[in-house]
Amino acid sequence: MDLGPGISGELIRKLVDLGHPLSAHEFYHDLVVARGIEPDSNIVNSLVICLAKLGKLDDAVKLFDRHIGSGDCVVSNAACSTILKGFYEQDKFVEAFDYFVRISDANVKLGMWTYNVLIDGLCQQGYVGEAIEVLDIMCRITGLPPTLHMLKTLFYGLCKRGWSIEAEWIFEEMEAQGFFVDKVMYTSLMNAYGKDKKMKMALRVYFRMLKNGYDPDICTCNTLIYGFSKMGLFDKAWVLYNLMNDLGIQPNEVTYSIMIHNYCKKGKLDCAMSLLNSMAPCNLTPCVHCYTPIMVTLYKLNRCLEVDEWCERMLESGIVPDHVLFFVLMKNKPKGLGFQLQLCLLMLQAIAKNGCGLDCSSLTNSDKINSTLALEQEIELLLREIARSDLNLGNVAGGIYVSALCEGGKTEAALDCLENMVNAGCVPLLFTFNSLIKRLFQDGLSEDVKSLIEIMQNWGISPNLETYLIMVNEYCKQEDLALAFGILEQMEEMGLKPNVAIYDCIIACLSQQRRISEAETLFCRMLENGVDPDEVAYMTMINAYARNGKGVKALHLFEMMIKNDIQPSSYSYTALLGNKRFSIEAHAENKRTGFMPNLYLYNVTVSGFCWVNLIEDAYHQLRLMQEEALLPNEVTFTILIGAHGRAGEIDRAIGLFNRMNADGCSTSGRCTYNTFLKSLCRSGRELDALSLVHTTSKRGFFPNRLAYEKSHHYFCAGHMSIPAFRIFE
Repeated sequence: MDLGPGISGELIRKLVDLGHPLSAHEFYHDLVVARGIEPDSNIVNSLVICLAKLGKLDDAVKLFDRHIGSGDCVVSNAACSTILKGFYEQDKFVEAFDYFVRISDANVKLGMWTYNVLIDGLCQQGYVGEAIEVLDIMCRITGLPPTLHMLKTLFYGLCKRGWSIEAEWIFEEMEAQGFFVDKVMYTSLMNAYGKDKKMKMALRVYFRMLKNGYDPDICTCNTLIYGFSKMGLFDKAWVLYNLMNDLGIQPNEVTYSIMIHNYCKKGKLDCAMSLLNSMAPCNLTPCVHCYTPIMVTLYKLNRCLEVDEWCERMLESGIVPDHVLFFVLMKNKPKGLGFQLQLCLLMLQAIAKNGCGLDCSSLTNSDKINSTLALEQEIELLLREIARSDLNLGNVAGGIYVSALCEGGKTEAALDCLENMVNAGCVPLLFTFNSLIKRLFQDGLSEDVKSLIEIMQNWGISPNLETYLIMVNEYCKQEDLALAFGILEQMEEMGLKPNVAIYDCIIACLSQQRRISEAETLFCRMLENGVDPDEVAYMTMINAYARNGKGVKALHLFEMMIKNDIQPSSYSYTALLGNKRFSIEAHAENKRTGFMPNLYLYNVTVSGFCWVNLIEDAYHQLRLMQEEALLPNEVTFTILIGAHGRAGEIDRAIGLFNRMNADGCSTSGRCTYNTFLKSLCRSGRELDALSLVHTTSKRGFFPNRLAYEKSHHYFCAGHMSIPAFRIFE
């Protein structure tokens, strides 16, 4: 009996509905294709569902695409939903989004669950822009407003990606619709602004939270303290830390780790150690994040033996080490696979004992370990036991082992370890992937890097700034600037702001290739994107100018560096003053113009002498300037005022400041005033500093961040709380 398309379609659909997709597929081939029956919409839709349920998602999508392309077929909601579900089950949310857009163009109405799951998945994988587009399409097709779940998912996704402005828009939309906004959301928004160094916006959210009747808790305080610390406003962080006691909020381990990190960044290692030691009387156990910055600082001070003592103390106190600590220790230990594996074994033994409660003596045979192969076998045994006991600790332990293998050049073993981790049920850390990506680049396996990143993203792990920095750095080493710029543009398209280190790599590569104009353009682009240059960025560009016969521009940029309160290191001075082409170009420009370049060169020299506390030699340069009929400018005076302030010679600094005004340097800017203000505070002349602020505020000048920090510190230290607040009225 010949069956028409209608009956065939109904039979296929019935078989699929009854849970017999294989029989439906066989029926299609035996009784539809074999008999030359032209499939209609019902058959195609049923077959799409059939293929998806058989796990042949690619075939289902291809059939769907042909179906859509024919133009005379009607797409069923069930077929579309089944394909989307197939993508969801494989965590392929980007592919699901592309498919979803094609469906929406065909005006197919889907169930709300499809929108919810797609928005959740995209946000989890970091594709918040696409998630917002899904929301817009849903509202257009269904005419329904977004649900609370959708808005909260988008909000947290935006906060995680650092899209703080967009997150606040979602926040306000929720309030406008009468949804409940809890304290966690306020704190998340503050955290997003803090990570972006927008603490004024974070404080505005904080006061809005207070206005709406929420009291701050430990998470709120830690978020603000971390934000201030990230900006270098350590005194504000300390004010908030002290305020916690007044609010009845007890600091926790996170608070202490942030403050210890602050002390270490400021070079106050003894204070950091004292703060860590004060945790025990408060019934707080230091975590690994409290110890790590102390060990980093000890390494910087070349106090390596003390690092071993602190590490031993930490492990004996029952603290579980992490991959960050391992990386710090590994980078400062002797090179060689044997050393790295021994350190890895030590860390894994501590994880097994302190984290999993395992008896390491029964798991390892340390007496018989006499080769790298034996070390690897011991580590792999420990790793299996850790993963069996605790998957989260298995992720950390696996990341440590992969990192050690990558550092030792054992790429295949590292990839095998990754596969074993996944088979054991672990989800590798981003740190693990970054270690592998760097190793693959070093082995010249760029194509494998792309495959690894695809695998990583399929598992819902998005690349971070460190990932992109590794890629840009390796492309620049290969002098493949097209790919390096491609990464930069990819980041900007995703809403990720490249950090200064990424710009540094590309600018350095451009300058090495003598593409100075492009390096200059990228430097300006960095400034326009709100990324503050560090000393490396400035000196990379300055050296590029100097090496390519642009001494005047190098001097201009050096002065800009000084004005932005970035103190050049001895290396920077040596590189700048030791560059013969730089000096020749500067003097040649002096002969051509007769004035300015020589002034810049003298300022660099004066600054160099002041940096090494040879102030009288700096004044000798000043006299040479005057003999050549060159008048010192604002930068000259600022350098000398700062030098006298650091040397405790405040009267000479005051004399210079007065002389500057008397000599007609009426263009005194913020840099001069900020330097003078810090010098007054450092010398105990707080009231004079207060008077200076009130005077300069009438001219529209206010203290910058560093001057604010210094003055606030000295006023508080001198028990002058009223001036401490009045100075910033």
